[in-house]
Amino acid sequence: MASSDPEKINTEQNTNEKPVEIIPGFATIEDFTKDGFKTLVEATRNSNSLPQDRDWDFYSTHPSFGNLMNKQGDDILHLINDILKEQNVHGNIRNRDLQEKIELIVEANDTILERVANNLDELAGINKNPELSVEIQTVSAHVPVNGSWNKLNNATYTVSSKLTPTKSSVVPSPHAIRLLTGKNIQRPQVSFKDKIDNSHHPWEPRIKDKPNSIKPLAIFLEETEDGIGEVFSHPYEFELDRFEPSAEQLTYMPVVKPKPLAETPLREVTTVEELDAMVEDLRKYQEIAVDLEHHSYRTFMGITCLMQISTSDTDYIIDTLALRDKLHVLNEVFTKSSIVKVFHGADHDIEWLQRDLSLYIVNMFDTYQAAKQLSYAQLSLAYLLRKFCQIDANKHFQLADWRIRPLPEELKTYAREDTHYLLYIYHMMRNELLDVGNKGTNILKSVIQASTNVCKRRYVKPVLHANSHMDLYRKCKKLFDNRQMYALKHVYKWRDELARAEDESTGFVLPNHMMLQIAELLPREMQGVLACCNPIPPLVRANLLEIHKIILRAREQSVVKPILSEETRSRGSTQHATKLNFDNVLHCPHDLPKAEEFRDDLPTLLGDRTKHSEVNAVTEQLVQHKPALSVFQSPDNSDTETPDQAIVASVRQKMKKIKFLGPYERYKLVKTYVQAEEEKEQLQADKQKQQPNDNRTDEDRISALHKHFIHVSNTVPQIQPDSTTASDTHNVETSKHMALSEMKGRKRKRAMFEEEHASTHGGAGSAHRPKDVRSNFKSRGQKNRNIGKNNNRSSTFGSTGGRGRGGGPRGGR
Repeated sequence: MASSDPEKINTEQNTNEKPVEIIPGFATIEDFTKDGFKTLVEATRNSNSLPQDRDWDFYSTHPSFGNLMNKQGDDILHLINDILKEQNVHGNIRNRDLQEKIELIVEANDTILERVANNLDELAGINKNPELSVEIQTVSAHVPVNGSWNKLNNATYTVSSKLTPTKSSVVPSPHAIRLLTGKNIQRPQVSFKDKIDNSHHPWEPRIKDKPNSIKPLAIFLEETEDGIGEVFSHPYEFELDRFEPSAEQLTYMPVVKPKPLAETPLREVTTVEELDAMVEDLRKYQEIAVDLEHHSYRTFMGITCLMQISTSDTDYIIDTLALRDKLHVLNEVFTKSSIVKVFHGADHDIEWLQRDLSLYIVNMFDTYQAAKQLSYAQLSLAYLLRKFCQIDANKHFQLADWRIRPLPEELKTYAREDTHYLLYIYHMMRNELLDVGNKGTNILKSVIQASTNVCKRRYVKPVLHANSHMDLYRKCKKLFDNRQMYALKHVYKWRDELARAEDESTGFVLPNHMMLQIAELLPREMQGVLACCNPIPPLVRANLLEIHKIILRAREQSVVKPILSEETRSRGSTQHATKLNFDNVLHCPHDLPKAEEFRDDLPTLLGDRTKHSEVNAVTEQLVQHKPALSVFQSPDNSDTETPDQAIVASVRQKMKKIKFLGPYERYKLVKTYVQAEEEKEQLQADKQKQQPNDNRTDEDRISALHKHFIHVSNTVPQIQPDSTTASDTHNVETSKHMALSEMKGRKRKRAMFEEEHASTHGGAGSAHRPKDVRSNFKSRGQKNRNIGKNNNRSSTFGSTGGRGRGGGPRGGR
């Protein structure tokens, strides 16, 4: 009868059947979850019961406890490695230190949880495709030109999903500010293999290979002279210092117009194979044009998003986000001195290439530097395109978000235009530089040298200083008190630290105008902080409590900053680091007023300056009330006279004989002499002005002197030595003979010589020098002097022509 009951039979069959297991050992998800939580709670309870701190050290002294803990630790690490392999997380946790082990576990948990979230979305029917195309938005701001241009309250904003306005939409004015961005752009720095370092440590170049080098690769830390601090050396500084342009680069060459964009092939480089093919093609050319596109709003230091390279035949667009760690191979072309790299405004491009792509430039021509040298009205690339190519550049996408992938066709066209015509502009400007230099190469070399100096620039991280907020404060033109300055300084510091940690720009964390508004108003409540921000930045809302604490501390400060009694801060608003030259004779280590921390209350040789009694006592010892010797005072009348006083009295008697003249008496005596000398100089200057200018040459003057000498020689009468007149004979015979003692000077010496000569030679003396001849010479000299009185111009030649033994100046004495 029991077997005849069907309900009982079905019940027995159901109890004998095993339930279906979704997970091995668990029938439902709820059972698995309950058992998992139970295991975690038990494991947490057991781990908390382990000895800690000093107890751990005590138990570790026992070998059995240490061996057991090591074995359990190895088992746990082996189990974690199995889980990582199962979840396709690369890395071995056993060969790492403690900090690296924690980082690997955190990374593995993030990967596992993200995979779980994707599976749950797929299970719920939500198809979350990570490769979803970016939704593009174009934001335009129309600012009224009348009134204050910087007042954005009256500005009108338009948001569109189209890159270019349609016929039905309002066409933006040329003065409109346009921003092209996307709603769902993923941050590319998350997938970078190189870690972004936003710390305050100096930026270090990542270059590992140095092609086209003269000096081997050597990177070292050095101190700069401009106060930046420590920076790493430039890998190619040695090559740039010795770079010289080739002869072909300095010659005048014919210019060929570039091909139209439609006829020039465009190649996009996104893979390593395409990159290698592009490098091989660039080796064939002697000139290439290069430009970069950069993004700096959603990252702290900035990201190079795109590179454009153009040759005379091809345009290249390189995805620097996908090939960030592979583009260093371009150094084979960029550092080759025989290839000219043409840039426009490369000051920032050089730094971005070093920071993101480890690329360096040798032999660059910057058209911006050439435009400055040629004194153009404008220096922008748009002006050069309009001047040389008659093309109006479309600058509506200048503020585009170049992280958008894939790139729209409009952005590709905008990017290739920057380099497609740049080689043609370079040829035109090079020939113009040669024309300005009259076919000389000096001006062209100066532009190339200026471009080379730009290549020597090194990237330096933005560093936060104690007074970094003062630059913003000076620009805002507001007057803050001590509380507001405290808030501005600490909010500025908070913004910088958060931007470095989140790898966001300071403008994204908290724009400048919002930060100034918060520091000026000092809102008491947190809602007041949010009211100062419109729209509210997401990081401000997430960290609102920290900002509010800073504002409350600022409100507790005094309105006026107190001045401490012993303030050691430097005088002045800014500190200037001066470089001391110890070899300079003007350097004095005791020149305290020039020191940065000068204090006038330091101890001196006289002791403490605040104790006036000691200072007066020392002063009385040093001061002498009555001098020992004086020119103006009379000696004291005393009965007793010491030896020193006797010496002083004798000296005073001698000093009375000396007439003392003060400075004013000396000035009155010298004044007349100085005035007379000034009058003489003035008369000579007037005579020189009245005399005509003598423009004759040296040969003309010599010939004139020669003619004058011949004329004077012919004018002066010549006297024969053998002809003697009766008057001359009479003068000789009747001349007065003076005694030798009465003669003076040269006459006496000449008479002594003649007497000695006559006594020695007898009659021969008269034969050698007869009296008639001497008298003839004397009379001849007298005649010459008479002629000189009558004719001043021939006085010199007359005295010279009559000069003899007894004639001329000597005969007339």
